[in-house]
Amino acid sequence: MRFWLELKRIIRKPANLLLILMVPALLTIGGIIFFNGFGVSSIKLGVYNKDNSPFSRFTIKLVMSFFQGSTLTYVDENYQALLQNGSLNAILVIPENFTDGLYNGEQVNISFIPSPVDLQLSVGIYNVINSIFKDLSGSPFFNPQVLKYLFVGEGTPAPKIVPKTENFETTFGNLFSPAILFLSVVFLTLSIGVLSIINDRENGLIAIFKVNNEKWYWYALLKFLPLMVLGLLVSFIVYTIGYIFGIKIPLKIFLPLSLLCSIFHASLALILSSLSPTRTIANISSIALSMFFFFTSGSITPVSTLPSYIYKISTFTPIYKTIYAIRNYQLTNSPISAELKYISIVSIITLIGMLLIIKKEFSKK
Repeated sequence: MRFWLELKRIIRKPANLLLILMVPALLTIGGIIFFNGFGVSSIKLGVYNKDNSPFSRFTIKLVMSFFQGSTLTYVDENYQALLQNGSLNAILVIPENFTDGLYNGEQVNISFIPSPVDLQLSVGIYNVINSIFKDLSGSPFFNPQVLKYLFVGEGTPAPKIVPKTENFETTFGNLFSPAILFLSVVFLTLSIGVLSIINDRENGLIAIFKVNNEKWYWYALLKFLPLMVLGLLVSFIVYTIGYIFGIKIPLKIFLPLSLLCSIFHASLALILSSLSPTRTIANISSIALSMFFFFTSGSITPVSTLPSYIYKISTFTPIYKTIYAIRNYQLTNSPISAELKYISIVSIITLIGMLLIIKKEFSKK
């Protein structure tokens, strides 16, 4: 009964109801519509050149000329670790038959392998390179005779950039939208939950609970469960909107990540609420943490370009691990068990910390 009263207490406020219903919808639709025009300013591109001919080296120079301030790294077949840790945003694999294909007038496929870290940059790289080669296709530009004898031949198709990853999504709106599933939970649970305990304290309700011998763990549970349910509700709202727009994530991936994300941020919101001496400080703390999680999540801002110590910190946040797991699964169908284990441990520790802090709240004179 108390659970439903607490949930009703949250939902009945017009501002909270507006946040729950409107913000996820606006963020999701906005992400799909407005981030399609997102661009790339600097990249870290790796090249695995199996051909190593003058023509393949010329092609690499051509590609890099369109990315000012970018870094080019030649790699060997052991490039996966560089993609997984964000050292490179993407890798081009030039095949062994590159030169022979150009001489024979064939279209040669250059494999494109994106990194799950800062995937938005990988999308930008792919779109730029693909556009360049499409514009040059059918012209004499890539004819070896042209390169040797100053445009003598014609009609040679340009190499084609082929994503090596099966589910590589090249539309920025579709790329950004899965991150909204979890960023919405962060923003809403922190903004609503951060005032939960401090309001009770300032209104004298905690003192009344203590006089009535209210058990601290029941109080903590009744504060935590509505927030967690609210986080799950927001996740499902965004999931449904994304599904309508064609953003499909398997439920077996979505459900555990959504549950753990809700548990962690609901617990964190109550910790902030209990530790904050005033509502103003609670609100400021909530905003600061929300912005920190947003910028370090890797959802739209590149984290691999941050100073190394800040990047290291960001990789330990549950929201980063969550989005990384989603993207890695989308790209390579990789299992998310390692990320789930880490987020579970952090969520349990945060939940226990929240319980201990509320217990201390009830022990104050």
